[in-house]
Amino acid sequence: MSDTKRKLAAIVFTDIVGFTKLSSKNEPAALSLLEKQRDLLKPIVKENKGEWLKEIGDGLLLTFETNRDAVDCAIAIQHATKDVEGLNLRIGIHQGEVVFQGSDVVGDDVNIASRIEPFAAEGGIAISGRVNTSLERDPDFKTMFVGTPQLKGLSQKTEVYCITSHNLPRTDISKVNAKMEQKGFKWNFYSFSGAVLSLVGILFWLNFSFIGIGIAESSEVPSLAVLPFENKGSKEDDFYAYGISSDLIADVTSTGMLRVAGLADIEKLEYSTMSYDELAKKLMVRYIAKGTLWKMDTMFQLSMELFDTKESEVIWSNRWQTAWKDLATIKLDLSDDILENLNILITKDVEQVNIVGNPEAYEYYLKGQFKMEKRKTYEDLKVARGLFEKAIDLDSNLVDAMLKLAKSYRLTNEFNRALEINKKALNMARSLKNKNAEGFALFGLGSVAFARDGDFDKAMQYYDEGLTIADEIGDKNLKMYCLNNAGIIEVNRGNYDKALENFEEIYQVYLELDDKRGQIYGIQNKAVVYFYKGEDELSIELTREALKLGREIDDLDLQATSLSNIASHHEKKREYEIAISKYEEVLGIFSQLGDRGRMAETLNRIGVTQKNMHKDTEAIKTHSEALTISEDIADSNLIAITKHFISQVQHYSGDYEESLSNLRSSKNIYQRLNNSDAVSLVLYHIAHGHLWRGHMDSATVYLEMASEINNKIGNKILKCEFLLSKHLVKFLKGEESLDLLEKAASIAKEIGADEQYLNAQAEIGILHFYNEEYEKALEYLKPRMDWLIEKDEYISLYTMSNYLFCLKALGKEYDLSELNKLIQTTPEYKSDFITDYSLYIVLGDTKYLKNAYDRIMALRSNLEPGASEKFINYPIIKKILNAYSKNI
Repeated sequence: MSDTKRKLAAIVFTDIVGFTKLSSKNEPAALSLLEKQRDLLKPIVKENKGEWLKEIGDGLLLTFETNRDAVDCAIAIQHATKDVEGLNLRIGIHQGEVVFQGSDVVGDDVNIASRIEPFAAEGGIAISGRVNTSLERDPDFKTMFVGTPQLKGLSQKTEVYCITSHNLPRTDISKVNAKMEQKGFKWNFYSFSGAVLSLVGILFWLNFSFIGIGIAESSEVPSLAVLPFENKGSKEDDFYAYGISSDLIADVTSTGMLRVAGLADIEKLEYSTMSYDELAKKLMVRYIAKGTLWKMDTMFQLSMELFDTKESEVIWSNRWQTAWKDLATIKLDLSDDILENLNILITKDVEQVNIVGNPEAYEYYLKGQFKMEKRKTYEDLKVARGLFEKAIDLDSNLVDAMLKLAKSYRLTNEFNRALEINKKALNMARSLKNKNAEGFALFGLGSVAFARDGDFDKAMQYYDEGLTIADEIGDKNLKMYCLNNAGIIEVNRGNYDKALENFEEIYQVYLELDDKRGQIYGIQNKAVVYFYKGEDELSIELTREALKLGREIDDLDLQATSLSNIASHHEKKREYEIAISKYEEVLGIFSQLGDRGRMAETLNRIGVTQKNMHKDTEAIKTHSEALTISEDIADSNLIAITKHFISQVQHYSGDYEESLSNLRSSKNIYQRLNNSDAVSLVLYHIAHGHLWRGHMDSATVYLEMASEINNKIGNKILKCEFLLSKHLVKFLKGEESLDLLEKAASIAKEIGADEQYLNAQAEIGILHFYNEEYEKALEYLKPRMDWLIEKDEYISLYTMSNYLFCLKALGKEYDLSELNKLIQTTPEYKSDFITDYSLYIVLGDTKYLKNAYDRIMALRSNLEPGASEKFINYPIIKKILNAYSKNI
């Protein structure tokens, strides 16, 4: 059209809270309020170089040439209207294209501004990701990530933040959570400094089926695979076949009397075309249960047979008809028949209240279960929730539907809703005296306590209650879930011995069942704990044992995990070429399996190894390959992790700006995923980025933010690291920091974290070193140096040079050969001014003093005048500059 004009602008949309209600009750008052808004706000908009485009009812549409002008105006508006009765505004700001068509203003970006406005608090301001990016580097502004709204009618995703500085209220996320795009996060045991091992299993909802345990009448533990029912009827009845099979497997497994192949393992196979013998070999079972189902009006035609592959005969078969009204009893009858024909006797819980179920409710439950387990999109999960809710509406006693509904909300980190439903499920289970459901409700509450609140103690309390019930009713399936999650929490707490107890118990269960896959889980998890404990030889021995078992059963996934962990052992020993060859073997396995996500994870491991080899260009290239895959498969968590890895290479290469940019991007994603521990770690690295740019005040702010989050999570290892970093900032600024080091040492000693304890003690030694108290310094430095040598750990130039200078100053014998080797293998650009100064002190070579001086001047040149003056007056900086002026 000839009168169409386009313009890039910052778009502001405002709305009066409660105006519709006011206008329906008192129209004159409403019109008066609009007049008051116009008179008050027009001058503010003009003063901030804005354009008053349009009034849309009680809303205003404004545009500005810059984001900063728009934000400044919005803040001024909120401050001006704060005390005006009835004029309570929400404001949304977005940057994009405005399309003028005659007197009208249109375009997706205009719609986005109006759609994100409801995500502001009353009196607050919501901004899009584009606007937030422009504010990130401005220290005057603080923002908080709100989420990614599902904006009706718009295809593009828009991240929403709220401004929390300038006395503005923050958005209550719990009130808008249902409108957000939710994605569950994955638990990651990644290290950003070096080698790392992987625990098997995922915290909260495990990705492998745990097997029950009990005592059979013969010496051989029965082993069984229950194939999904073949649906002979309409395609739309598939959910019956899937749901009944799934529940049947869970029922038989929970008896603890036989080993049962998991449904996930079965579905990996083309089971419908395989013979019984082929299935038995692949799934490592003796018995195969196979059935058919055909729904005809209100009746079900069913058949099932139980085949013994050892004797090559059908040991039981049946064909029968069941009325639709008896739908809920099908899997219970089948469970009893299978166990009876395997000569397994079980005792029913006589206290459990038996209530005749509503068949329509159970049907909705089965539909929901099928939809959730087969989901491809978030929409599928929402449909599943609706089906579970319908089932509960029809039968308020259907506690299994409550548990599935709660799980659906845990999967998307909507923990408040999950908590509410889990509590209802717990109460219902107790009223029905359904111990199994009570135990799984407690398990769900434990998962929420840890994920939402970071409350280890409360989570462990729920898991302990779950374990008590599991032992009481002999449900080893429930017991394994609780033991495994409790073990992973203990690893995070640094309580390694307790974690080992849990994983050893899991291993013993699988050993008794002769379940080699399960044994690998137990062995591998124990190996990981020993790795973190520093008992490397035992860890590698167990890892090789797990690999051997993985090859015996031809399980490529588990072989890859073991190989990755073996590679990490070589990496830790600085046998980098061997490590990379092992990782490449793993990469080949995942490529063969078509698992692109784990290909990206393995590429990241290779990238970390290359960084440790000082091959930074190759490391960036490898991590970039991982990032491309992560983006292709739209794995937000993996994208965040990979950007985090890239940032670390950039940091150690001295490219602080790009490093910080990737860290901010990573932080934003972690916030969207509600991954608090990852956010805490990223904030810690952002703090270090600011520290080595000379921005000590910014470093302090980010360390405090990281600590605040971590205090809620309860990770004591990270708490020690944060205290050590806070000390470093104070030390560089010339402030007292001994209390921080003593606190870090105390916490580390309490949890048996030798490395963190010795690090804290060594930093106390550095304080004595700079006070020229070399005898005292050596007393604190030597234990750490001895530990590093004993463990064959990497010794930095800084650590070694300070230790050697103490020996030199005290007239003790010392050897510079290892230091010289380290200097030759470490690129100069990976040093820093403190390390250079330490090298100058011990070697007396003024080249290092000049390097330290040049680095300080380079940092100073990038600082604002005020910050620059403050930086060069820090005591350690003045010490270096004075030495430079005297000696060069």
